[in-house]
Amino acid sequence: MNTEETYRPSNIEFDIASNGEIPENLGFFETSKDAIEFIASKLTAINQKITVGRFMDNFEKNEIRKEYQELLETKLPFLEKELQKAASKLAEIKKEYNEAVEYLNATTNEAKALAVDVKRGIKDISLDDQFTWRAAFDGRYYFYTFIDNQLKLCKISDIPEWEKKDLWNAMADNERFFKPKEDE
Repeated sequence: MNTEETYRPSNIEFDIASNGEIPENLGFFETSKDAIEFIASKLTAINQKITVGRFMDNFEKNEIRKEYQELLETKLPFLEKELQKAASKLAEIKKEYNEAVEYLNATTNEAKALAVDVKRGIKDISLDDQFTWRAAFDGRYYFYTFIDNQLKLCKISDIPEWEKKDLWNAMADNERFFKPKEDE
């Protein structure tokens, strides 16, 4: 506001918290020269440039009110619309960013899984149940499948404790096959 720079109220009151021990006014003087002479004769003081707060008068307050009213009525609605547009763009960009991060992570995870498969060097194969058998022996299941015109061992797994009792007889028959006695 240009008025603020050039306007000076007729009565200036400073924003001070006086404790009442020293006077707030040392008197009235005709000229600044008289004030300088008074300070020199009564006090030991040094000149110093400072910035202090003073109370505004009604004219200044009304001028500032006009300024912020103008801002509230003209600039603020425009800026609010601009903010809404920017927020909408930001939401769209965040969505695109999150999707890009998601695709990147998914692709990275897929590549890592494939790299693990290659390093492991093993690929799962689904075997036909008509040509795959499970035999219980010595506390384990041995799986055989007919593949490439051969019966090949394809998997070994431990028999759960709760199944072992039911399989006792089957394991005895299989033991005779896998560990034949030499006297037979």
